[in-house]
Amino acid sequence: MTSSMRYAYFGIILTTFFWGTNFNAGAYIIHFMSPITAATERFVIATLLLLAIFGTLGRLRVTALKQNWLPFIAIGFLGVVGFNMAMFFGLQSTTPINGALIMATTPLTTLALAYLFEREQMTLHKVIGLVFGLVGVILVITHGDIMHLLTLKIARGDAMILAGSVSFSLATIISRRFVQQATPLETTTFSMLFGTLALVILSLAFEHPLTTVAAMPTSVHLALFYLAFFGSMIAYLFWFNGIQHIGSARASAFFNLVPVFTMLVSIIFGALPNIWQILGTFIVIIGVLFTTGIIQKRKITSLPPP
Repeated sequence: MTSSMRYAYFGIILTTFFWGTNFNAGAYIIHFMSPITAATERFVIATLLLLAIFGTLGRLRVTALKQNWLPFIAIGFLGVVGFNMAMFFGLQSTTPINGALIMATTPLTTLALAYLFEREQMTLHKVIGLVFGLVGVILVITHGDIMHLLTLKIARGDAMILAGSVSFSLATIISRRFVQQATPLETTTFSMLFGTLALVILSLAFEHPLTTVAAMPTSVHLALFYLAFFGSMIAYLFWFNGIQHIGSARASAFFNLVPVFTMLVSIIFGALPNIWQILGTFIVIIGVLFTTGIIQKRKITSLPPP
């Protein structure tokens, strides 16, 4: 394994840690701030940091923006607006652990889309891993009672976060398939710029962001800065670098580690998980090991591309 590949894997794992803790921080923020304003402040900070730091260093090319403005807009709307609106609104009626575990369905969606649009090879161990991940999430959202699925009795917050997972999968596929001759830094910055502009418009149209931000305690702004710097700027840079080096499907498999970190942080702060959350986490970890090829069977059979 080359050093760039090791760096990509390390960055992806660190990203899942930041995104796992996003749910803990987001659950705290949402008690004080409305969802759209919270997402807007987070990404205004992150975008300004990216533009100020890397724009000054000359690392952002206008040619990359001109060549890829349409996919950057799509990634911004799906990966920034859609994903974060789903997270903040969803956390109003579900727990951080549930939200993170549901977000672990992202590899399933991403691999299916990669199979259809990128001709990503679908191997048996990937399928097994995705099945494990899906089973783990189903146990969590149904509390072990499959009849909840048959009667569609799923909490509104859980459904919203599931929609956010699909949104992020689409953004991942678009960044891999349609962005041309742009660095991960440029993809991160410009797509985040378009997403942030959309969030600003939404917050001004439906909420009162300036009044809300001015009234928030310092602790909320610190939590939002953590989300902006680590959960947005650093995490998105690592993420797009990872999918550039190891592929969208394999990188998305590590999404299953997000609930593990969320659960660990929740335990530290005294929120003990229930038995279905523990069992679901254990199962999705097995799914990661299969999907990334760490656990493999001999004579693995590949499914033909479509």
